[in-house]
Amino acid sequence: MNFILWNVRGAGARSFPLFMRGMVQTFGIDFVAIFETRCSGTKAKRIAASLGFPNYKIVDASGFRGGIWCLWSEKFLQVEVLECSNQYIHVRITNHVLQVWEMTFVYGSPNISQRRALWRELKQLNPSVRGPWCLGGDFNATLESNERHSQAANRGPDKEFCKFVEDAALNDLGFIGPPFTWQRTGVETRLDRVLGTTTWQEAFPNAVVKHLNWYKSDHRPLLLQVDGGLPKLQVNRPFRFLAAWVLDERFSPFVSENWQKDLPWTENILQFTAACSKWNGQVFGFTNARKRKLLRRLNGITRTEARFGLTLKLEELQRSLWKELDEVLVQESLIWAQKSRSQWTVDGDRNTRYFHSRANGRRKRNFIGALKGNDDVGFMMAIK
Repeated sequence: MNFILWNVRGAGARSFPLFMRGMVQTFGIDFVAIFETRCSGTKAKRIAASLGFPNYKIVDASGFRGGIWCLWSEKFLQVEVLECSNQYIHVRITNHVLQVWEMTFVYGSPNISQRRALWRELKQLNPSVRGPWCLGGDFNATLESNERHSQAANRGPDKEFCKFVEDAALNDLGFIGPPFTWQRTGVETRLDRVLGTTTWQEAFPNAVVKHLNWYKSDHRPLLLQVDGGLPKLQVNRPFRFLAAWVLDERFSPFVSENWQKDLPWTENILQFTAACSKWNGQVFGFTNARKRKLLRRLNGITRTEARFGLTLKLEELQRSLWKELDEVLVQESLIWAQKSRSQWTVDGDRNTRYFHSRANGRRKRNFIGALKGNDDVGFMMAIK
């Protein structure tokens, strides 16, 4: 089971659903908790529904401040929302092997007085927790002095946060990756983390937390892999003529050069198809492969930043890679629309969940599970 916990600094951007769906696919995410969504009401529900999860709980933002969304797949036997406020959502989770634990997704307010109220609320919540307990998210506070690096004088850890962690007998799960999860000019801090009780760590001894690379927000996404699993591998399927090609500025010149008007129609189609196959592999590339390559380059920047810091040149490269990744995500969304074999020019509202269900529905209908003889008895199972 894999969780993403991320302060997104606004979920209303056009590219946000595309990027989130790509992240869910890349890492095999089963549960998403996002903070500071800055969305509420109908807009929040519409965007949350477009992320591809059948279940979700929304705490609306107050104006353009705050907001917490929890979204989860059907892989969990049950997710029960027990309590929620503008700074946390507390749930009880039962997984497919009947392990039960409680989890709190936290968004600590930047306002000190409100954050103090959060520690009091969580402290009152603690006695009611039955069994293993895990907390994760943006706490907006530090536990140790080395979790903050600033060109100015460094402030010490948040004493009230430290006291809450000590009183609740929580342990920091640690992390893999760069040490800081939030940055602003001249300041880097570890504000995002995952905590757990000893019983939770005993129940999930292989759990790991990874700090992923930046993407537009000033907070890194956290990847919690409860089973310590590896990212889910995706298989590239055979392509047809892809509508996404027309979004590439290189495709129009390619068509002009390779469509031979003087050839008979059948022969021209054959040679043009062969040229398209070659162009797709050598120039356009497969969107999954291009996306993985971009993510690897972004991860390279993250590793370099962790060792040497982020230079202006690397910042420019990072922004350029983000822009290119946005374009790939749009193309990927269009490819899914085309695979659905629907009226994608009419229905193409980027609701990828709809197109996924249409495409996967066709695969199920086209699958032959058995062959039936004259006696109406199935006698041979087919292989997908």
